[in-house]
Amino acid sequence: MIAGNRRLTTTQKVILYTALALFLFSAIFPPYWIFLTSLKKGRDVFNTAEVLIPRHLTLTNYITLLQQNEITQWIVTSTVLALVSTATALAVAILAAFSLTHFRYRGIHALGLAVFFAYVIPKGLLFIPLFLLLNRIGLVGTFPGLVLAHETFSIPFCTWLLYGYFKTLPKELMDAARIDGCGPLGVLGRVILPLAAPGIVTAAIFAFTTSWNEFLYAASLTTSNALKTLPLGIAGFLVADSFIWGSMMAAATIATVPMVILFIVMQRFIVQGLTSGAVKG
Repeated sequence: MIAGNRRLTTTQKVILYTALALFLFSAIFPPYWIFLTSLKKGRDVFNTAEVLIPRHLTLTNYITLLQQNEITQWIVTSTVLALVSTATALAVAILAAFSLTHFRYRGIHALGLAVFFAYVIPKGLLFIPLFLLLNRIGLVGTFPGLVLAHETFSIPFCTWLLYGYFKTLPKELMDAARIDGCGPLGVLGRVILPLAAPGIVTAAIFAFTTSWNEFLYAASLTTSNALKTLPLGIAGFLVADSFIWGSMMAAATIATVPMVILFIVMQRFIVQGLTSGAVKG
């Protein structure tokens, strides 16, 4: 019998299923705990006897939170920032990926490597020089400054993802479009973009999610409450040595739900975009 088709022993099955159960628990328990904590009263948060199944649930934390104008402002700011950052990143990344996959010029391989390294560099190494640069040109504490900061991770990721996806597209269709008289932009708009729709949607979802959840740049580049994003607002519930757990967990749940819905609705495009981009190296 081929080794790859051999049956698992009982011990191996126990180990495998135990590992899967632990992984599933570690993935499900944090959001479960966050949601339950958001439904508890202040005095019940620290009741260890009701960690998994609380007896008394309330919507007081959500009502109190939504009555504040700040949470609405945080959501609007985060949404607009994520939309603008995603649209800008896609516009640049589509042109960059198209250039890297369909043109031949000196330094193209070095440019491709530069895009990859820009993607893997941690944000913690970039935010100090980025802050100094934005401060020199007067963009610290401004909306354009936040957008530019988000592009430092959105553009490299979208370019890297679309580069892999564009390479899987059939070149015969592009050659046929060129024969019909299409220039580079015509090939891009009429052939590549329709075929690469799943990859573009995937890049957009990941870029939007990353911008929506971003905290480091928002904390270091925001100087007024008008530009405070949702993650930064949630962190504001930590006041000195006091933790407003109920309101904080309610805000965290509100921040999580749109992303969960987005991934559920778009999961088909995400899987197709990621797997198609991995066919060719």
